[in-house]
Amino acid sequence: MGPPKIDEIGPWSEVKLDILKRYATEYSKILSNQTKPPFFHLYIDAFAGAGFHLSKTTREMVLGSPLNALLVKPPFREYHLIDLDGDKISGLREMIGDRKDVCLHQGDCNSVLLKEVFPRVLFKDYKRGLCLLDPYGLTLNWTVIQEAGSMQSLDIFINFPIYDITLMSYITTQRESCRSTLHA
Repeated sequence: MGPPKIDEIGPWSEVKLDILKRYATEYSKILSNQTKPPFFHLYIDAFAGAGFHLSKTTREMVLGSPLNALLVKPPFREYHLIDLDGDKISGLREMIGDRKDVCLHQGDCNSVLLKEVFPRVLFKDYKRGLCLLDPYGLTLNWTVIQEAGSMQSLDIFINFPIYDITLMSYITTQRESCRSTLHA
């Protein structure tokens, strides 16, 4: 394994990260102040990435969602950071160190969320989770969103990759147009 590939992000992604950071901070404040009953709250990032990005506009490093979440005060009680890319998980492990409250998962988030993470956030156990679903492409199964929505213990922040959907639609349309022209 080598160093993780650093993703370049545009202004919209920087704004999105700022919104997430602010939301996570307020979410943690609210749940940390609940005493009757006390809530155990988790942060879940299904596409954690390398932990930081390179800004296309400023060329500076920008903290990613997992590192922003780890800086939230008061802290979440537990963090689940998932990525398919082993290099990115290894890079996160190096940056984060040996923290007992952080679980790093390398694998397909569709499986990891359903089998390992969601069962830890049960409504009946007074657990709540902030779940970030921000896929790199069209890699998120609907069953994950459906399960998260039905649990009553998760707040879900979903970023649909509209660019990818639009691009794939355009490519499909162009292929169909070419086929129609060739068969005419």
